[in-house]
Amino acid sequence: MPEADLRAAESTGPGPAAPLRVLMLAPAGSAHTRRWADALTGRGHAVTVCSWHHPGPGSGAGDWRLSCAPAAGSWWPWRVLRTAGWLRREVRRIRPDVIHVHTLGVHGALSLALPTRAAPSVVTPWGSELRAAERHAGRALVAGLALRRAAWVLPTSREVAAKVVSRYRVPSALVTVLSWGVPDDLLDGGSDADLDGDEGHDARLTRARFGIPADATVVLSIRTTAPVYRSQEILEAFAAATRVRPDLHLVLLAGHRPAQPGAARAQQDYLTLLRGRARQAADRITVIDRLLGQEELFALMRASEVAVSVPCADQRSSSVLEAAAAGCRLLLADIAPYRELAADGLLADLLAEPLHTALANALTAAEPLGAADRAANRELIGRTERGSVQIARLERLYRDLVRPQPDTRAYPRATGR
Repeated sequence: MPEADLRAAESTGPGPAAPLRVLMLAPAGSAHTRRWADALTGRGHAVTVCSWHHPGPGSGAGDWRLSCAPAAGSWWPWRVLRTAGWLRREVRRIRPDVIHVHTLGVHGALSLALPTRAAPSVVTPWGSELRAAERHAGRALVAGLALRRAAWVLPTSREVAAKVVSRYRVPSALVTVLSWGVPDDLLDGGSDADLDGDEGHDARLTRARFGIPADATVVLSIRTTAPVYRSQEILEAFAAATRVRPDLHLVLLAGHRPAQPGAARAQQDYLTLLRGRARQAADRITVIDRLLGQEELFALMRASEVAVSVPCADQRSSSVLEAAAAGCRLLLADIAPYRELAADGLLADLLAEPLHTALANALTAAEPLGAADRAANRELIGRTERGSVQIARLERLYRDLVRPQPDTRAYPRATGR
């Protein structure tokens, strides 16, 4: 939807609109799912998250309802049949106004079991799923079917939006780029005070809490430790840079744990491998082997000089946006979504391949951002990526879908008018 139409949609209507019933078909353990579910319930909507995987102990829902697919651990074809019936019962019970599908993997496949006229559906494709679909015909088929059934498609980057239109033949009028954004409390909770002031005191406390040397130049790998985020390459480049820069200290995050047992074991094996390789420089490397809360991770970003994110493919990463708001120098892969951020005004160093050489050189030369550059990045994120603005855009898109319109079909399809 064009920006002018979004502003027009915001200004129309005689008064406060009724709350919406939203069914999110999405992984309940994902920070993105939980962030948007929390934000929508905070705006008064009734949200139910239907998830293939249970998020695990201690991961209960907030003010929204969580429903997980039945028969976990059973024979896979039997579980798929059980899940299709469960999902249709949930739809009949909830009677959603909008169904929001996150990812084009298992949840995209489950969306194909939804009753055709249940409610208009919105799809947020994740870049990793589209990349996997490039190498797997079955995944590509599922992605295409789910995307073409959607009333709206909401990628977070212009590159993925173009891919959805060109490869999957979704009309461009039905594709709107919508960023995850940065939560308001992170943007408003800190300041651009000099590091010798209160912010510096907070940074020292954060470093002490994680056992990070107070006088080090901290390099934070801001993504989950996993092959897709090239954590091993980051570790090797760091080791090369420390031959020249003994002040550098690397922080690796265990990050999000996959719900699938096989994927969780693979991630743990990878983390164990990196721990083994890091032992020879144990005094220069900290591995945080637990999932950090959002505020805790942001505090760690504010206590770091450099943030690294170098996957081969990505979308408009919320971690990158948050690190920019925290004042880190950004060392990013030279890929299309990050080039988009740079074109929008973000100050970042884009690293070409081969990554090992480029990252090692960048780390060797890396210095903290100056106050003016920190303020510029923070201003840009606050102006373009504020979480409350992004969720308000999402809400307006939902309402545009359910607004009564003259149409012989069961519900109005997005037109991008």
